[in-house]
Amino acid sequence: MPYLILFLKGFIIGIGKIIPGVSGSVLAVSMGVYEKSLDYLANFRKKIKESICFLTPLGLGIIMAILLFSKIILFFLNSYPMPTLCLFFGLLIGTIPSVIKKIKFKYQDYLVIILIISVFLLLTSSISLPTFEINSNLSYLWIIMLGMIDALSMIIPGLSGTAIYLMLGSYPFILNLFSNPVENILASSCFIIGFILAFLLLAKLLNYLFKKANHLTWLVIISFILYSLIMFLMEIPFVFNLANILLAVFFILLGFILVLMTPLE
Repeated sequence: MPYLILFLKGFIIGIGKIIPGVSGSVLAVSMGVYEKSLDYLANFRKKIKESICFLTPLGLGIIMAILLFSKIILFFLNSYPMPTLCLFFGLLIGTIPSVIKKIKFKYQDYLVIILIISVFLLLTSSISLPTFEINSNLSYLWIIMLGMIDALSMIIPGLSGTAIYLMLGSYPFILNLFSNPVENILASSCFIIGFILAFLLLAKLLNYLFKKANHLTWLVIISFILYSLIMFLMEIPFVFNLANILLAVFFILLGFILVLMTPLE
């Protein structure tokens, strides 16, 4: 695969990582780079040259998107929250068809999906924390955990790290950290440590699950995606009138079309 295409796909995945409710790993699935990335990460020592050639342009695209778009997205979320979130919602919906086709559904599969979504809604509906700020040395342990959450969202499709950050009151802090990583080098280092620890532990595990329990693994992933959609809808500030409805439909369709126009495998 040409390096430029890999870089562009990484760039799109990077944008997805910093959008609330959108999972960068779901975008990776829809663009045909997810399982390859997981395999290269899990077997890096066995395939050093192939891994470097594949992961380097992809990773550079992700990092570039995060550095460039964090401030822009923060501006639009603060200034135009409804249309911005509707655009992101459309992006998330657009990733679903490519994931759904990965699995052949049976009757009991729908019950499993409903059960998983219900459990997560029950667990997260009662969680609401104040906006996070660094106020003690213990704050840096929390930042390590935030890095681990970011790794989880990179590895598990449908699990949106930004949606979790919103719920934990840490999303503004993360956006500012991404857009100004050098200003607080200690916080950035703690975040990277948490990310690397979780990433190394989970990459091999999920690669194993795809090989040994592929059907169940995809069921859990689809459940995460549908759960993210529900949580995302709850974040959109919406006033019901004709103008807002038309605006919301326009931006949802725009996001959906943008994903469908993205070159896949």
